[in-house]
Amino acid sequence: MTLADQRGIVRGCCIGLLALLFAVGGMAFVADRALAAPDLGSLPAGPSHGATEEAIALALGGEMAAQLIQGTHGVVVLSERDLTVLAVANNPHPDAFRDVQVRVRGGLLVVSALVSAGPFNATAVAHISVSLQPGPTGPAIAAQVPEVDIGMLGLPGFVGSGLASQIDAALSLDRLFAIAPKLSVLRTDIECVAVLPGGVAVGVHDPGVAPDPASCA
Repeated sequence: MTLADQRGIVRGCCIGLLALLFAVGGMAFVADRALAAPDLGSLPAGPSHGATEEAIALALGGEMAAQLIQGTHGVVVLSERDLTVLAVANNPHPDAFRDVQVRVRGGLLVVSALVSAGPFNATAVAHISVSLQPGPTGPAIAAQVPEVDIGMLGLPGFVGSGLASQIDAALSLDRLFAIAPKLSVLRTDIECVAVLPGGVAVGVHDPGVAPDPASCA
């Protein structure tokens, strides 16, 4: 074997070793970021409309009815605490998503949950916007998920799109309107939805009155 051959073998071994070290270092970095605790701030706050989905629906139905008696438009705000109750009550996978909490951060809903991968626990965080979309039975409150993180690690966009339907079900703002009679009669008269500091505003109008999308602002 010539000296050049020996140098080639040594050079190949070094390159392979460096590639392995980079791969291990990259995996360690990814694992460290994924297992890091995200800074979500204080616990979900705000006034509570009830400890169950049904209690919240009844309370909001009463508020909206009282407002519509006095005027043609009504707006209620679901606090972070209310949204957390709804998310827990409608969690599609309670064994997989634990300690679900909902906060408002930067104009978006931030839904967090503890998840497990083998012996490791991490915090999954979905950043959510809500909007009013046309539906088969009237306006529908829809969720969009522009960002999903595990710990401090951002995940690809397609992961967020796959979670959108589950988050729609978990927040269940549309389903909430079907629980209490005072809310269900207003289901087709929803005129706006907006994420405000501390919660989500939902507005309705009297039948026959033109909707005012700005009433939630």
